Amino acid sequence: MRKIVFYLFVAIYLVCCPFTILYALGYLFKPGGGELGVVKTGLISLSTRPPGASVYLGKIRFSEKTPTLVRNLLPGDYPLTVALKNYKPWRETVPLEAGKATVLEKIILLPTRWNVEEILPDSFDQLIPLAGTSLFLVRKGSDTEDIVVYDMKRAGGWPLFPADSPFQGERVLSLATTEESPSLLLQLHSPSGRIFLWVEPREEGPLIEEITDLLPKKPLRIGWDPKNRHLLFPFWRGTLGRLDIHSKTSFPAFVEGVRGVGFSHPWIYLLKEDGQFLRVDDEGKNEEVLLSDPVLSRTLFGENGFFQVKVFSKDLLFFLGERGELVGNRFPYRFVERGVRGLEFDPSLQRLLLWRKDRIGFLDLSKESGDGRLFEQGPRVLWVFERGRNIEQAFWVHEGSHALFRDHDEVYLLEIAAVGTPHLELLLRVKEGSSIAYSEETGRIYYLERWQGRLSSIEILPKENPSSP
Repeated sequence: MRKIVFYLFVAIYLVCCPFTILYALGYLFKPGGGELGVVKTGLISLSTRPPGASVYLGKIRFSEKTPTLVRNLLPGDYPLTVALKNYKPWRETVPLEAGKATVLEKIILLPTRWNVEEILPDSFDQLIPLAGTSLFLVRKGSDTEDIVVYDMKRAGGWPLFPADSPFQGERVLSLATTEESPSLLLQLHSPSGRIFLWVEPREEGPLIEEITDLLPKKPLRIGWDPKNRHLLFPFWRGTLGRLDIHSKTSFPAFVEGVRGVGFSHPWIYLLKEDGQFLRVDDEGKNEEVLLSDPVLSRTLFGENGFFQVKVFSKDLLFFLGERGELVGNRFPYRFVERGVRGLEFDPSLQRLLLWRKDRIGFLDLSKESGDGRLFEQGPRVLWVFERGRNIEQAFWVHEGSHALFRDHDEVYLLEIAAVGTPHLELLLRVKEGSSIAYSEETGRIYYLERWQGRLSSIEILPKENPSSP
């Protein structure tokens, strides 16, 4: 009897051991599958924001919660559901290939009901983001006393002008900003006439410089380097001026024959009317010509029209024309012929988010331009949403996995899907004609409530772990 039991265990071991080893190596035995019935498996990697969600493949619920790995799955298409109490379920049919992992590590779960935080009780008309900073402005009228500064990082707001300011109560005629800078150029109507103020918003009181004498008339455009904010560069029909706020000096004709300007410390990038593209320092010296081919320049930029020069890195530049042309220094150079309204670059992923009136797209610049073809293709814009009415703002969200955008008075979250079709969710409706602000650091959208115009926010990237179902 002992021999029989021994030989029985040996037989079981000899049969089961290979299957155990194969299972550990990611193989399963499938009757009729392949010559030996052994199939290489795959896995699904899942993470969610917030974590702790249950995972279902069809009707099968797994014991582990997100973030998790679902291992040893046979190749095929799987109906996947991710569910968390008080959140909308996320569903997708997920393809799985043998020996590969399907990665879904940036899923955002949206609550079934938003917890709206009312920030300021007053009614406002406008929200003005200071792009690339933690600040934005809200206005409830046309005077200086009607402007409030809000800091998303510090979660606090204050009047732009204190009650004892000599400029309190003046009417605001125009307000200019530039990306990644908290500074403002205000044009006011005062009893003495029109004046220009350079303002640095601060909670303890703004830094204000009146520069009316340096700006004899309102420029068509004005810009400055966020890292060198005491120098302003106004633009008047082909002429770029230079104002030094510290020294109170003005050079109305700093550079002539200009049709495009951009800033990246310590350089000013200039597109000239003769087709040259060059850069100089803020003194107009140390000139370096970057493009001197007039035929190529005419092909890229046409004969006329102003271009904003967007310098994302030393060797990555884009040009956004006043008709929405998008030109880059990467092949194929002209990416969109017209209609582009704005850009947002993600340096970590090397992806450029762009939007037109009716669509959202992106450019993947992370790959090498050469693709081995006789005629090189280069990157192309991938339009991921094409049903917009009047898209005016867009932001990267959750490390470039989603795009948040405002279409007229509706705010949407669009998942840039790794698999399947993009997931589109309507988040909220805001006050008509007002902008929104978004902070990746706080994970919150800031907006004016639709009917009353109160400054409010919702959190779309939770920081805390909610209770599991």
